[in-house]
Amino acid sequence: MVTPLSDGLWHIDCKTFDMPNVFLVDDGTLTLVDSGWPSDEETVRNGVVDAGFELADIDRILLTHYDADHVGTLGRLSPDLDASVYIHEFEAPYVTGERLPPWTARNGLEAMHRLYYRRIELPDLPIRPIGDGDTIGEFRVYHTPGHTPGHVTYVHEGRSAAFLGDLAYGLGDTLRPTGRLSSYDAQQVKTSIQSLLRRGDRFTHACPGHGPPLENGYERLSKTVE
Repeated sequence: MVTPLSDGLWHIDCKTFDMPNVFLVDDGTLTLVDSGWPSDEETVRNGVVDAGFELADIDRILLTHYDADHVGTLGRLSPDLDASVYIHEFEAPYVTGERLPPWTARNGLEAMHRLYYRRIELPDLPIRPIGDGDTIGEFRVYHTPGHTPGHVTYVHEGRSAAFLGDLAYGLGDTLRPTGRLSSYDAQQVKTSIQSLLRRGDRFTHACPGHGPPLENGYERLSKTVE
């Protein structure tokens, strides 16, 4: 299911397991932000078509972090999907297949992602490592570690949207910081939220990796660290 959030911004709502969010942004260049589990392939394909595009129209893919519920469909969407993949330099080796995630961290959750990385089909696409402060077209990259060491948030000023990944999740009409059970460092998550608010532009649309996208996003994110 795809839902338009504003002109040139769509939400693809995946329904598997922890129900990850995928976003599509058209600013003259078509961008896919995150991609869901491998079993979300049909949902993502249909969502792109329902938004009025084909997979071949996508010019780039932005990943907020390497977890399998954000990377998983990319191998299955190829070769129809043929675009560069951007991910923080700390985590690019996982997506290229050069390294596996470590066994320990996140109360055993990391072991699950390591096992998934042994089984999922990694994308045969160009992987572009990025860092804090980089710009990718009209997106600015903010390194927001805590959930994972290389987690990033993308802010698109023209669409007034922040793609939060697992920095925070939507719950009803609020945002909540991602907690200690699924994060490397829950306190660092809050520090990263404060840093993003301090350094980044104000934005209308909060686009989290899980839970509903929310308007008045900057204000709602601010309340998570009051």
